[in-house]
Amino acid sequence: MVQEVLMPKLGQTMEEGTIERWLKKEGDTVQKGEIIFEVVTDKATLEVEAFVSGTLLKILLKDGETAPVNEVIAFVGEKGEAIPEVTPKKTAPAEKKPEAAAKGAPAAAAVAEKAPPKAAPRPAVLKPEEIKASPRARKLAEAEKVPLAILRGSGPEGRIIEEDVEHYIGSIRNLKIAPVAKEIAFQQNVDLRHVQGSGPDGRITKEDVEAAASVAAAPALAAGREELSPMRRIVGQRMTESKTTIPHFYLSVEVDMTNAIAFRKALNEKNKSKIAYNDIIMKACAEGFREMPRMNASFHGDHVEFRAQADISLAVALDGGGLMVPVVRNVQQKDYLHIWKDSQELIQKARSKRLGPDDYEGGSLTISNLGMMDIDSFIPIINPGQACILGVGKIQEKVVVRDGGMYVRPMMSITCACDHRVVDGAEGAKYLAAVKKFIENVSM
Repeated sequence: MVQEVLMPKLGQTMEEGTIERWLKKEGDTVQKGEIIFEVVTDKATLEVEAFVSGTLLKILLKDGETAPVNEVIAFVGEKGEAIPEVTPKKTAPAEKKPEAAAKGAPAAAAVAEKAPPKAAPRPAVLKPEEIKASPRARKLAEAEKVPLAILRGSGPEGRIIEEDVEHYIGSIRNLKIAPVAKEIAFQQNVDLRHVQGSGPDGRITKEDVEAAASVAAAPALAAGREELSPMRRIVGQRMTESKTTIPHFYLSVEVDMTNAIAFRKALNEKNKSKIAYNDIIMKACAEGFREMPRMNASFHGDHVEFRAQADISLAVALDGGGLMVPVVRNVQQKDYLHIWKDSQELIQKARSKRLGPDDYEGGSLTISNLGMMDIDSFIPIINPGQACILGVGKIQEKVVVRDGGMYVRPMMSITCACDHRVVDGAEGAKYLAAVKKFIENVSM
């Protein structure tokens, strides 16, 4: 019996999904529970299992195409079975939804521009015999050491004629050029009009031409065009939504990590673990909510909703590009060992694309740490549905003034982006101060 494969609903907010890639092709045998395709939702890329066994008879939605949830996207059955005539409702993920327009919430696709044409490849330098030039032009160029490859022909079909060579000779007549420099320019196809002389009175030397030749021979920068992956399109849409609909304001502090470094080392030695600084920061964020519960909230048009627990999202960069934000639940109730174990499990699930809706929905705030990438500090963008996000920079030694003395301390920059519809500057400042105080005084 032919069975329908539907676009699954993998989360409360999911309305449509985009096929990242099929792991099976038409005609392949499928076992129940086997991963058959990957789908990109509004929050993550997830693997989808087969609910029945059989043969993948027909794929209706190809890689990169989008369809609403519960729409038929494929058929599984026995070989040779007749396949129903079904045309799936495909949607363009880069199109603005009418309801979004009605609410005044722009999507990234609303301002999408026509993709630029592919960049032309860098032309290779032609050999002298391959250049279209008249016999008189070639003779004059050889006598006057003019590289034909740098000239633009004015003759029929771009043919270089004698007048083109004469024009170049006239353009460099007033330049001071060493004879050996002119010979090298001729051999290496260097345009002397673009060479800055370093010799006496601006004389162009052998070294000047050689330097210009080496620059011209350097490989071109990577030009071209790359189609956006479904995940990158969704990231673009959500970040555009965030920056255009959420009034951000930003607060920054520097945290003395002296005590945190010693604490982490002692904790890992005691537990034979690899607790990360992110785990300590997550705990600090959760404890900060006790002092400023308004930060643990989300804006809903005519009201603000406060959360009953600290669910901390952790931004995870994926190999090959893209970003997922799994959530460590109930951080306020967990010790560091449990926070570390939960975060590591979620990071691995994110990188292997095995996150479920319960793993990434409903976070209180997000921690985005670029310190390991040697970033001093940065300004993050709030994830929609949250009131704040922390951008964490690297730990670096700095000179600080304490009690009239100067000391070298390991300092870490934290920038908090806040939703001004939910919190004011003073409230955000108190929260960030509480996070800073907790990290600097962290203890068993």
